[in-house]
Amino acid sequence: MTALRAFSHHLHAVGQAPLPSLDEALRRVCREPQRRIDRFIQLALLGAARCAAKAVLARDCALYLGSGIGPEGNNVLVQEQICRERLLPRPFNFVNTLGSSATYFVAKDRGLDAQGWWASRRGAALEAVLELALTDLELGLCSQALVGVVEECPAPYEDHRRRCQVPAAAALAEGSHWLLLARDAQAGDGALGLRWGEPQALAERLAREWAPGDTLAFGPLVQASLQAAVASLVGAAPFGGDLPFHDSLAAARATAWLDTQGRGRLHLICGGPRRLSYLSIAAPRPMGVI
Repeated sequence: MTALRAFSHHLHAVGQAPLPSLDEALRRVCREPQRRIDRFIQLALLGAARCAAKAVLARDCALYLGSGIGPEGNNVLVQEQICRERLLPRPFNFVNTLGSSATYFVAKDRGLDAQGWWASRRGAALEAVLELALTDLELGLCSQALVGVVEECPAPYEDHRRRCQVPAAAALAEGSHWLLLARDAQAGDGALGLRWGEPQALAERLAREWAPGDTLAFGPLVQASLQAAVASLVGAAPFGGDLPFHDSLAAARATAWLDTQGRGRLHLICGGPRRLSYLSIAAPRPMGVI
């Protein structure tokens, strides 16, 4: 198990009105103003700063940023400029089509100069960045890992629902979800473990490790039949079924559970459909919430 030192959870449901500005929230948590950044980078800065404010970052803290879809707003704008308007894309939009641009701004704002990684995996971004971070921690390449998953929700929302392949009436959200992991545990730290395997083997392991007061949750790609079977096996209703949708729903459910200061552990089955992950989380104590 790896020590879990801090977390942050930002999930904003999208309605008919435009999304609220993040400028004031960023002024409160960022070390300095950032210019020429888009919504995706703002979400990354906001979540990383809120998580980092709860602990002291080590000099060798590495950064891992993931997303299922990435900076979609600027990618759509660039495609419209090239294909519809038959123009060269504007430099600001073009540069920010790269999700790795957000890692630069987060590292700059947090004063990080260790390695930084960007990973994109549809429906399984949390597992992708955790695989990288936990491997580097185990190998001793860093003593801390700042791990984040960001999803934006650009308008028009009916187009975004089609890209996400969700029903026309589905409730959508943007989100920024962060964990600070450490190789060596300290007093008050939580714990995080990640395993991989076949659905049946993971379900049986979860059942063996289940204890009263624990919580069950699933990622967006886990088949409904498996969800029902596991829930019946442990006798618990899944957590977070009422959360609005974005592609990294597993990360949203994990940090939302941490944000509720729940007792016991969270057992989260995600990934899939062929390769599933089993994530177990014990919350850090005490749990200050920003």
